[in-house]
Amino acid sequence: MSGKIGLLIASLALGTVPSAVHADGSYLFVWAGDADEKESDFLAVIDTDASSATYGEVVATAPVGIKGTMPHHIEYELSETGTLFANGWKAGHTFVLNIADPRKPRLVADFKKAGDYSYPHSFARLPNGNVLATFQSIGEKYAPPGGLVELDSTGRMVRSTPSATRDIPTEINWPYSLAVHPTLDRIVTTSTDMGMGPGWKSPMTKHVQIWSMSNLKLLSSVALPESGQGDHHGWPAEPRVAADGTVYVNTFTCGLYRLDGLDTPKPTAVFVHAFPGGTSEHDMCAVPIIYGKYWVQTVGATNGLIVLDISDANKPVEVSRLNLPASFHMPHWAAADRKSGRIAVTGANDSWVLMLKFDDRTGKLSIDETFGTAGRADFDGQLWPHGESGKAIVHGTVFSD
Repeated sequence: MSGKIGLLIASLALGTVPSAVHADGSYLFVWAGDADEKESDFLAVIDTDASSATYGEVVATAPVGIKGTMPHHIEYELSETGTLFANGWKAGHTFVLNIADPRKPRLVADFKKAGDYSYPHSFARLPNGNVLATFQSIGEKYAPPGGLVELDSTGRMVRSTPSATRDIPTEINWPYSLAVHPTLDRIVTTSTDMGMGPGWKSPMTKHVQIWSMSNLKLLSSVALPESGQGDHHGWPAEPRVAADGTVYVNTFTCGLYRLDGLDTPKPTAVFVHAFPGGTSEHDMCAVPIIYGKYWVQTVGATNGLIVLDISDANKPVEVSRLNLPASFHMPHWAAADRKSGRIAVTGANDSWVLMLKFDDRTGKLSIDETFGTAGRADFDGQLWPHGESGKAIVHGTVFSD
């Protein structure tokens, strides 16, 4: 059975067809939670068609029927299945939403555990359309180690492998985020506790793990080396695969590392860049994106974003930075629309979505002042399409296509 036919069958089983068929226009999906936790958390859909009269406005919502879940990570890029996995972290609850028609999103499935695995965190699609998820725990209690789990389109477990290994102390083995590298038959996961941070609540994590994509076997665990300039190796955050196949990992303590030899028995990590900050919870470096030959990083210390040209994998070069107005406090999540040259940004535990323009010739960023109000879609108290629930806290975002 071909991959495309398999995706179509899976979509039909959910009452959808691939989003590439139904998506009419351009949209941004925003995973949001009711701020006072009195009403349901929800997925919001923002019109991002710059020619539309409702550009920058929320045009649809899908409440999930549960409040206070702490909406957190969603898929970083959309697949062709017409579905989206979204995590309610505090509740250990994940929701599967049908977004094939962006103006009529709806909940089609939800789950808290996959087998004995609990507290799911991040998601990435496999070539077969299934979802890989990092689970931070096994059992009812939030405690390491967890594992890597393949899920079908409704969240049912297909296969799994624990992250436990003698190479990482149990107390710092927290599967956090992940990237899939089909060309090398590899998966890279990071290890970080949700209470992460220098001097915060948890022991410092510093490892990434390498897995076989074909059989989900844990192959090796690699400790990020010290940078010699500070604790840049602490709390690995987000792995990403560049256009040339190189894999990079950033850390919450604002280091950037290149992973070498992933298809060998002894992969290694090399420190390649330090961003400002990373010394406290309030100046950390969080979710990045790769856009062409650029690494675009959210940087709390500068209250903005920094762009690196990663054409030379041995020496990334900063080409631009954008410091945001104080009202856009502590940028955290970034998502890219590479067809239109735009990047959406959200803050940490805040109520705004900012739209940026990105020049992929120079790497320069600027605020799209025509989006919403002066570049901002405001989630601070309004009447939503599903009803009045006031201020919402936003986190993960992703463009329709």
